[in-house]
Amino acid sequence: MLRKDKGICIRTTDYSETSQILTFFTADTGKLSVIAKGAKRPKSSFGGPIELLTAGDMVFSVKDSEKLGTLTEFNPTFLGFTLRKKLFALNCALFTAELLNLFTKELDPHPSIFDAAIILLRTLDKDPDNQALSKLILFEFTLLEETGSSPVFDRCINCKRDFDANWKQYYFAVSDNGIVCRDCEAAFVDKRVISRETAAYLNKSDNIPQADWGVLVSIQNLLIEYITHILERPPRTAVTILKLINSKKQI
Repeated sequence: MLRKDKGICIRTTDYSETSQILTFFTADTGKLSVIAKGAKRPKSSFGGPIELLTAGDMVFSVKDSEKLGTLTEFNPTFLGFTLRKKLFALNCALFTAELLNLFTKELDPHPSIFDAAIILLRTLDKDPDNQALSKLILFEFTLLEETGSSPVFDRCINCKRDFDANWKQYYFAVSDNGIVCRDCEAAFVDKRVISRETAAYLNKSDNIPQADWGVLVSIQNLLIEYITHILERPPRTAVTILKLINSKKQI
């Protein structure tokens, strides 16, 4: 039976001279792998190969007994032509696609993550590079929260004392998933010191677009370290993100 959905292409593999195997993150179906037969033919019904980061309306068939569905129609609604011309925004988008693939399971829908990813891609395509990092961080917060991996930022993970802007020092314990106060930090071997301003923005993530560049870099470094801990390996595209943000005062 044919099904309709909206999807973001998060992975592409050449299957033959004429076909592709594609992984989409969709609004209602979740992560889904499909074969697009004949997609690489110049006169295919898909209008040519489907590119990574393209989003659109799709029609596909998938059987419960099969892991690979068949894509029958794809009408793009987002191509990201401007995005592909901006170095940092493009790498943020590639990082987003990898995170969607690593944090989600086949046929397990997360509509709020899909909506957040679409908004991020359109923002990266439209806005200047210097606004990309804050938008990427907000997406990562949504992804972590919706997949049950969100760190604790509103209280000390040890003594449970509520976050207070008057704490004398702030720490983040990666392997224990949250903020630690000065009175408890001795019990956490892998904790790292974070600034008062960084801690405050982590506690009130809605304010992150107002943070200065140094704070955003600090938060992104922390999030990638935390994501690496959860996944037990660093995302491949994280290396470029870290290189770009840590080598420049401002993108």
